[in-house]
Amino acid sequence: MLYDVIVVGLGPGGATAAYELASRGFNVLAFDKENFPRYKPCGGCLSLKVEKILPVDFKHVVEDTAYGAVFTFKSKRPLPILSQRPVGYNVSRSRFDNLLKEKAKEAGVCIRTGERALGVEEEKDCVRVKTSAGTYGAKVLIGADGANSIIAREVLGLKPSRCAVALEAELPLNGERLAALKGRLLIDFGCIPHGYAWVFPKDKSISAGIAGVSQKVKGRIKECFRDFVSREEALAGLDIKNVHGWTIPYYYNAGQRIAKGRILAVGDAARLVDPFLGEGIYYAIRSGQIAAAIIAERIRRDDAPDMTSYHEVVAAELYPDLNAAAKLGRLVYNFPRLWYNMLESEPSLMESYYDVVRGDNRYEGFYSDLMARIKARPWRLLTRWLKKGVQRV
Repeated sequence: MLYDVIVVGLGPGGATAAYELASRGFNVLAFDKENFPRYKPCGGCLSLKVEKILPVDFKHVVEDTAYGAVFTFKSKRPLPILSQRPVGYNVSRSRFDNLLKEKAKEAGVCIRTGERALGVEEEKDCVRVKTSAGTYGAKVLIGADGANSIIAREVLGLKPSRCAVALEAELPLNGERLAALKGRLLIDFGCIPHGYAWVFPKDKSISAGIAGVSQKVKGRIKECFRDFVSREEALAGLDIKNVHGWTIPYYYNAGQRIAKGRILAVGDAARLVDPFLGEGIYYAIRSGQIAAAIIAERIRRDDAPDMTSYHEVVAAELYPDLNAAAKLGRLVYNFPRLWYNMLESEPSLMESYYDVVRGDNRYEGFYSDLMARIKARPWRLLTRWLKKGVQRV
């Protein structure tokens, strides 16, 4: 049997693409190496941008609504910057991802879980995918198989070496201690090279984690995590075990190729991860939607669909903000103390950034505004930053 589309991977990007295509009447096969629901290491905070684009009602799996964050520098100098409006939703990825997978199934997608992709071969009239259970053919293939995507690596030539590394533990918590954390995120700068640590409250637990650019961390991720855990008051006395690690394939190259012939990649497989925040769920969902629209149009028009236009649409819509996020990341993570001092002196900057994660502003606009503020008073601002940095070493 020749399918219209095969989707490899059923995370948010793959499940969304499969759902959108099946809803348009296409014959879709989707599989994932894991059985669902499955544990997925991740902080699990959805930006409000997700709510604006996802047609699926996911509010029943939201475990906490964040109205801002309490920022710290090396677990000191707590700086709460809260908003009147939500900025994010904390979810368990096992429940959220399973919800999207089930919606795809309801739309008519043929779902196969516990089946791993082993190889891909593009032929004249189709794409063949070999898995641990068999071989399948389709007119188009979507690679949604995450950070270690076999499709991105072997077909599209995307290099996995440029990435961030992360560790995370889900810790049971309840009562007054959990209640004190509800409604806000805890984010710590300065605890790891080119990255940050977090504590995100859930329904009956918290996610405690840390992430930083691999080339900067240089194998010290466990040490940085232990140091953060030992200092962070919110984690005092908790038995932290079952720590999980993963890689974050952040966006870094506008020249990367995410489509070739009948094959394309979405989400983490396409390296569509915010290089400042490390958030990839929005970009996975949005790229899955773009992929579905392009594939539907191309299959209906042409028996030999070429996915080049998918790359062009993604580059036009998503790359400008990802490029601006990369610039912001270089500024913040190269000078975390100075950035923190700026937040202390001008907390309104963070409210402006909250509008970015809400989808009410673009990264480009926020970064331009930030640089305009710095250029408007460079010496006075820099002097204030440096004085605070010296006083609080």
